[in-house]
Amino acid sequence: MEIYFVRHGQTIWNVEKRFQGLSDSPLTELGIIQAKLLGEKLKDIKFDKFYSTSLKRANDTANYIKGNRKQEVEIFDDFVEISMGDMEGIKQEDFKKLYPEQVKNFFFNQLEYNPSSFKGESFIEVRERVTKGLEKFIKLNKNYERVLVVSHGATLKTLLHYISGKDISTLSDEAIPKNTSYTIVKYENGKFEITDFSNTTHLEEK
Repeated sequence: MEIYFVRHGQTIWNVEKRFQGLSDSPLTELGIIQAKLLGEKLKDIKFDKFYSTSLKRANDTANYIKGNRKQEVEIFDDFVEISMGDMEGIKQEDFKKLYPEQVKNFFFNQLEYNPSSFKGESFIEVRERVTKGLEKFIKLNKNYERVLVVSHGATLKTLLHYISGKDISTLSDEAIPKNTSYTIVKYENGKFEITDFSNTTHLEEK
C-alpha cells in the first residue's frame, strides 16, 4: 500500500505567522493555487480513498486535490494538528514575549516543549496520538492500494519521523513538510518505507 501524506495549503495565519493548532484559518489565494496544482500533478493517479482532518484548511486542500473524482473526502482526526491551547491564533512574536523558553523549545527542542501552562499538547503527546492513529489507519485501509491524507505541519513532522524509524531524541532534526508537499510512504509486510519526502515539484513547475 502507498500512502500520500500531504500538508494543507498556505493559510492566512501561516502568512501572519500565527499559531493555528486546532483553530482554523482559511487558505490564502496562493494556498488554493497550491492545492489545485497538486491536484493537477496527481490527476492521473488512482486513489482508493481520500482523507483529511476535520479542520477546514485540510479538508479544502483535500477536495481541491481530489478534483472531479467521485469519492468523498473522509475525516480522520487522529492526524489533526498539535493543539496550542490558549495560544492558538497568537502571533509568534507575542507568544515569544509570554513564553520565550517554550517558543524556543517548540521550534528547536521539541522534547523539552512543555505547554501545560497554556493547556497545549506536547510533542510527546502528539507522537503517542499519531502512532496509535497510524495503526488504526493501516487497519482501516489494509485492502487498498493507494490512499491520500491531508494533515498538518507539526503532526506530519512527528508522524514521518516515527515512520522513518528514528529515535524520538532526534525529533528536532526532522524538517516540517512544506505547504501542499506530498510524502509517499510504502507499507508492505508490516514495514514502512518513505520513498519521496516533501515533494513540491508541482509548485516549481508552474
